[in-house]
Amino acid sequence: MSLKPLVMWARDQYPQPYKLRYTYRTDEAAGGKVLIGDEWTPFTYQRRTRVLTLGEGETARVIHLNKWGWEQNAGPFFLTRPSQNQKS
Repeated sequence: MSLKPLVMWARDQYPQPYKLRYTYRTDEAAGGKVLIGDEWTPFTYQRRTRVLTLGEGETARVIHLNKWGWEQNAGPFFLTRPSQNQKS
């Protein structure tokens, strides 16, 4: 499976130039570190399931990505506007 969703996620989440460094890549997973703010955060990425884990241990954040690198567990992306027919 491709690393493209991971790269697209990093590109969209952090201003250019984003920094994503690999320490290993296998057929099943990749790992390394990503620069978030001023801090390097370790990550692991499962290629088949597109699951990204940021950090380690109990404070780790698990993110499910779609094939375009969008977070699938981030909640609603678009806010709905009230219809013009509705009265406030």
